[in-house]
Amino acid sequence: MSIIATVALGQLYLRYTTFEYSARAILLIKDAGKSGNLSEKNILSSGPGLASSGKSMDNEIQILKSLTLMEKVVEKLNLNIAYSRLGNVKESELYMDSPFFLDSFSLKENIGYGVQYYLDLKDYQSFVLKRTAEEEEAGKKCFFGVPFETKKGYFTISLSSTTPILKGLYKLSISPVESVASRYKSRLSVERIGNQFLSSTLSLNILDPVPQKAADLLNTLITVYNEEEVNDENQIFRNTMAFIDARVARLVLELDTVEGGIQQFKSNNKIFDASASSSLGYTVTELRTAVDQFSNYEIKKKLLLSLETFITKDATNFTLIPSHIIAESPVLNSLVTQYNGLVVQYNKITKTASAQNPVTMEIREQLQDIRNLILQTIQNLRKNLQIPMAKIEADIQKLEGSMSSIPGIEKRLLEKMRTQSIKENLFLFLLQKREDTALSEAITTPKTRTIERARVPKFPVYPKPKLILTFSVILGIFIPFMGTIILTLFENKIDSEETIKRLTNIPVLGHIGFNKKGDHILVRQGSRTAINEMFRLLRTKLNFINQNKQQTILFTSSTSGEGKTFIALNLGITLALSDKKVIILSLDLRKPKLGLYFNSSSNRGISNYLIKQAEIDDIIQTYDDNPNLAFITSGPTPPNPGELLLTGRMTQLIQELKGRYDYILLDTPPIGLVSDALLLGKHVDTSLLIVRHKTTYKNMVRNLENMYAKGELQKPHIIYNGVQEAKNYYGYGHNQDYYVEED
Repeated sequence: MSIIATVALGQLYLRYTTFEYSARAILLIKDAGKSGNLSEKNILSSGPGLASSGKSMDNEIQILKSLTLMEKVVEKLNLNIAYSRLGNVKESELYMDSPFFLDSFSLKENIGYGVQYYLDLKDYQSFVLKRTAEEEEAGKKCFFGVPFETKKGYFTISLSSTTPILKGLYKLSISPVESVASRYKSRLSVERIGNQFLSSTLSLNILDPVPQKAADLLNTLITVYNEEEVNDENQIFRNTMAFIDARVARLVLELDTVEGGIQQFKSNNKIFDASASSSLGYTVTELRTAVDQFSNYEIKKKLLLSLETFITKDATNFTLIPSHIIAESPVLNSLVTQYNGLVVQYNKITKTASAQNPVTMEIREQLQDIRNLILQTIQNLRKNLQIPMAKIEADIQKLEGSMSSIPGIEKRLLEKMRTQSIKENLFLFLLQKREDTALSEAITTPKTRTIERARVPKFPVYPKPKLILTFSVILGIFIPFMGTIILTLFENKIDSEETIKRLTNIPVLGHIGFNKKGDHILVRQGSRTAINEMFRLLRTKLNFINQNKQQTILFTSSTSGEGKTFIALNLGITLALSDKKVIILSLDLRKPKLGLYFNSSSNRGISNYLIKQAEIDDIIQTYDDNPNLAFITSGPTPPNPGELLLTGRMTQLIQELKGRYDYILLDTPPIGLVSDALLLGKHVDTSLLIVRHKTTYKNMVRNLENMYAKGELQKPHIIYNGVQEAKNYYGYGHNQDYYVEED
């Protein structure tokens, strides 16, 4: 029964509990590593590719677990809008299987905590909108595809084209994106696979009651993460493009001005050839070569100056620097690449960490150091350009000096053409860099690789049905055993004859069945009830242990209510039915019951005799149903019963009765409460100690054992009273052929 109950509870738990499914994806982070501290020495001594900053795996884990990314996932999957079907006990979420969907909505401005409505669906045309799930609420009738207004906003609910309607109550919830993202963020775990210092592979896990949603969450998270990664990478190229576009636009204006000036100069001076003097072609060629060289250096110088102005215009913020502009300076390009990589990493960190975060502060210090190195490198490069430019300028002056014979018109024309050449070269250079940057932006890919996409889990991770049912069976077996052990440990009353034998060495003389009727006198002539047979068996055992001699038997118990008077009375009747002269003395002077059981009306008893107010014949009474049985009641309750039992009159009474009767039965007070029974020990042949089933305490039986060990009890025997039929203590008399139950 216990196993059936626990398995049923397990099935009930599995029926109504919410199952949790776990989806898993594996992501490889390329170019992963830990960026260390930078110094001018190791940067300047490194190659062009060595200065690029690697990704910190700890930072990438924090980015993947950031609330910002999860909010974009929630918005992309519309997870802030939830549909559920309400059952009698359990509420089931409908992710892709809702028979309706929220087509459009607009919440009122004072609604910031979300919206929740209940829809009662009955047909394909309309539904009843309720604020609560209570059946007595009337609700508002609305139609599918038709906008409606409530106190919280404007809504349009349409039917799904794939899922049929099941009649019943549904729930529609619109929650704030931030709260939904925060809930899913708490369910997401991102851990590194393999060596914690060398591995760049991440395991992404998420729990959700809907398997499909768990897989979609992880896959969309990876997609959003890659998109953000590409956007961060392209931000460098976009800044470079903006810088180049601004310079090209300005150069276009400058070239238009210069070329227009040359055209106007030639027109005014009627020059139709490239030069005014062809005889000086060689000198002019040399001069033009020098001018070209000078213009190249001038381009580099202007680019360096523009780059320096761009960096120093906002010293408080960290902005991406246009890269790969000075191709001839690998050191500068390396520093710019390092700087841009740290800027991207800094922007990611500041989305999830405060300005006082140690990682943020460390990256900020690195950025400041690299920016200073870039400025110092630009200044050094500019100084280095002054030397060849000064030499070329001196050569130009020398060539110009040798052309003293050239007319002034030719000289001015050459100066204008030199300016035009410089600006044209710079314009072409910037156009080339613009194309390179655009190509780099177009081919930018995320530096991650999805090794394993999240799949829809087939089995729940919690609860596991087999485990629950196995545990239910084990619990069903365990409960009865533990219940039995606990009952045994905390049972402080006698529950079996074996318990008595375990607690004491006092022999058990017999047992008496439970008195169902409640009558005090059960033994009668010719009766064949089980209890009658038990008393006859007890009579036989008494005769056996005393060889049918005249006996004085003391009846006592540990406490009141264990049936000593009941057993003394019925055993006395049993002995009297065997033609023995029997008398019962009610020596429980404090709480007498014998006279009540015999329905005696006499007020005179043993206490009257002990104080010499009556003689023996005055107090002896005869049982009406059997003349062989006599009894003496206790009489009035004396103030000193213990002292009265020690008088010589008590000894004289017993001696006188021994001369008249075969059996003298002494009904004494409980031995566990008063010492009266011990005072009478010298007068008795046998002491019968009454122990009652489920009434006598175990420690009382232990006290009887202590008294027995000390020799305070005279030939003690235990009678186990009140034994119920279920305990099978009735022996052979339990068979209907041997006894008959009386009404």
